[in-house]
Amino acid sequence: MRGYGPIFYLLEAYRGLRSNSLVNALALGTICMAMLIVGFSLLVFLNLTTAVRAMGDRLEMSVFLKDGLSPSDRDLLLTRLKSESGVRKAALVTKDQALTQLIRDMKGQEKLFQSLGENPLPDSYELTIDPAYAGDGKMEGIAKRIAGFFGVEDVSYGKQGAEMLGKLLRLVTYGGMFLAVLLGVSVVFIISNSVRLALYSRGQEIELMQWIGATRWFVTAPFLVEGILITTLGASLAVGILAGLFHALPGDAMLFLSGPGGFQFLPTGVIVLMIGGCGLLGLAGGLVSVNKFLD
Repeated sequence: MRGYGPIFYLLEAYRGLRSNSLVNALALGTICMAMLIVGFSLLVFLNLTTAVRAMGDRLEMSVFLKDGLSPSDRDLLLTRLKSESGVRKAALVTKDQALTQLIRDMKGQEKLFQSLGENPLPDSYELTIDPAYAGDGKMEGIAKRIAGFFGVEDVSYGKQGAEMLGKLLRLVTYGGMFLAVLLGVSVVFIISNSVRLALYSRGQEIELMQWIGATRWFVTAPFLVEGILITTLGASLAVGILAGLFHALPGDAMLFLSGPGGFQFLPTGVIVLMIGGCGLLGLAGGLVSVNKFLD
């Protein structure tokens, strides 16, 4: 049984797919639906992650300074702030800059500031915080440590927003991982049952091949190719349907999930990994059924 190459196994797999067309069509449809869910989840996950990271880039903390600090004291405090874990950037905002910004933000209510004898706002350092420090009380820990630094009057940050951002990051990450594992197991199960039915339908043929000296690889290879073909076709079909739906939706339909660049489709690398990974799951499902059948 030597001398048979990939073309032979592809033809045998095609013959097997045609001989069990109904079962394989059902498996193909089921895998397509499963991969549609995976693809949509990846689409949401990637865009939501981009949006959350964009929010994280604006995660800020204000450190208000005491009056009367000397330039050397300010420089020392700035050095300590930049070396603090979780602090990505630190920039000085003078009281005059703060007042100018406040007046700009309250446009149309300038009369409120005309009666001010002097600028009541303090100088401050505006810190940009790493998004990884958004949840689990990490922002609060940073704020408490900085509040104890020499020259610091008060520390302010959006506590509720930071906690919500941290929870959203965890939900997106762990939820996506759980869904991927769940659907991956489902694909293996579907292919395993499909290949098993094909094996039983050709049981006598396989037994005859073993009697005349066919190797284990010669018997199993076409069924493994069947599993790979069904899954890659199902994943490719799902990507095609997802692309059609994506381009058919209005531009602002998923605005709440979009990042700075708008709602984006799956990158080419992700599509290749999605289809290739599904093919590997098909191979795994085929191996499970073939090994059980032949053993």
